[in-house]
Amino acid sequence: MESMRGFFILGLAICSFLLYQAWQKDYGPQQPQQEVNEQFGQSNTVVDSKVKTGNLVEVVTDVLKVKIDRVGGDVVYAELNNYNRELKNEAEKVVLFDYRDRLYQAKSALLGTGAPDNQLPRATYSSQDTSYHLKDNQEELTVPLTWVNEEGVEFTKTFVFKRNNFEIGVQYKVKNQSSNDRTYNFVAELIRDQKSTGLEEKSSFGMSPFIGVAYSPEERKYEKISFEDLAEEPVSVTREGGWIGYLQHYFISAWIPEQEEQIKITTTVKPNQETIIRFIQPTVSVAAQSEKVIDATLYVGPKILKRLEAAAPGLEKSLDLSWVWWIGLPIYKLMQFFYSFVANWGLAIILVTLVVKTLLYPLSAAQYRSMANMRKLAPKMQQLKERYGEDKQRMQQEMMKMYKEEGANPFGGCLPMLLQFPIFIALYYVLFEAVELRHAPFFGWIQDLSVADPYFVLPLLMGGSMWLMQKLQPQSPTMDPMQQKIMSYLPIVFTVFMLFFPAGLVLYWLCNNLISVAQQQYVTKKIEKQHAAKSK
Repeated sequence: MESMRGFFILGLAICSFLLYQAWQKDYGPQQPQQEVNEQFGQSNTVVDSKVKTGNLVEVVTDVLKVKIDRVGGDVVYAELNNYNRELKNEAEKVVLFDYRDRLYQAKSALLGTGAPDNQLPRATYSSQDTSYHLKDNQEELTVPLTWVNEEGVEFTKTFVFKRNNFEIGVQYKVKNQSSNDRTYNFVAELIRDQKSTGLEEKSSFGMSPFIGVAYSPEERKYEKISFEDLAEEPVSVTREGGWIGYLQHYFISAWIPEQEEQIKITTTVKPNQETIIRFIQPTVSVAAQSEKVIDATLYVGPKILKRLEAAAPGLEKSLDLSWVWWIGLPIYKLMQFFYSFVANWGLAIILVTLVVKTLLYPLSAAQYRSMANMRKLAPKMQQLKERYGEDKQRMQQEMMKMYKEEGANPFGGCLPMLLQFPIFIALYYVLFEAVELRHAPFFGWIQDLSVADPYFVLPLLMGGSMWLMQKLQPQSPTMDPMQQKIMSYLPIVFTVFMLFFPAGLVLYWLCNNLISVAQQQYVTKKIEKQHAAKSK
């Protein structure tokens, strides 16, 4: 029964955490409806324009379907070929950038005298084709767009796509064939409305995925700001390298400058709630009769740890595991390791559970030994209750004395439970953030481990395993009937909780309980044999 108190404490901790998440969602600071001043002014921001389908260049690779607007050379549409919008709906894919019934685009520009984006209307580039496909025998695909100004300065904006890669290289090549030296500034923007993506899965107790701006302050490498906070606190920072981006559940878009460049990062929220994050690079000089190249990278795709690490320093932080990242990251990598062998994320979770329980076994064994000793002391405790039942203070003193003499610890069940709390929360975040588990099947009816069990089988089994654990634990004669009744309801309470949790998390907890029962039986029988040997 003392171990059930540990469960009770753990339950309170989990409830507190989830209630805090719900409070943040419902009562967090709201965005004021006011205009925020432009950071650079109208002259050096990428101006919006309506997208005309006749100006679009389509690019299809093995992982992306992208549309580029020849007016300005912006990426106005990005579809992820390997990610279904809904489970088992192959016809409709996840779309990030879009220009149709919403606004979410990746803009880039060159500003300066005679530059393609220095005045309205922005330059319309020419392209050899309107459609490009990465062929089976190709590892790289380049899409060049060209524009020449009145002075004869040639601007070639080239997009570079690679096989099995969500990074898009963006390269400006300036060929100054005029008789004058010229200077330019490269600006990259992500502009987005504040509409819901429609991809957010329902989660438990109000925990919603983050949608908003992210960037990399030089001292921390990662900062995220919700739409609600951005209007009140616009960003204006200068740093070397880094990145800017938009986060949503499982996916990210990010502009990545050359990491040796000093950039200025700013944000703008317009009255219509269109939200912009941009960086501007230092002035680049192009002498007469010379040429220069300016490079940047656009990442648009899933938040896969290895890909984020390779794309830019600190971009992997966008796989947000909150304050338990120090536990969540090893769990995430361990799950990936096991998945590489078993090719099933549910089995990977079970194997992670085995590892966690093995690491915690010394503490658990101490708990089970204490419980076995408590069971042995049950007759003596009953005697103390009969003798000092009316004098609770004396009863407690005698019980503590008996515990000390017998080497029993009445609170032995609490510590392992409390140590499992950060592991539980870490796994919750891993299941909530890891795109690999999105639409990942286990067996039978469980076709998506990232959402709740549709038939509640796992929660019911978890509740049954908790009831079994409760039956195997010693009853405390000092606990009043009301407390015992409350404790007896804990399996039901936890079962109700788990009805709304991701199936992968419930699977972890079920396996955790079953392994705990097996460990408890092993330790208990071992101690009983030792006691029997001593009594002979």
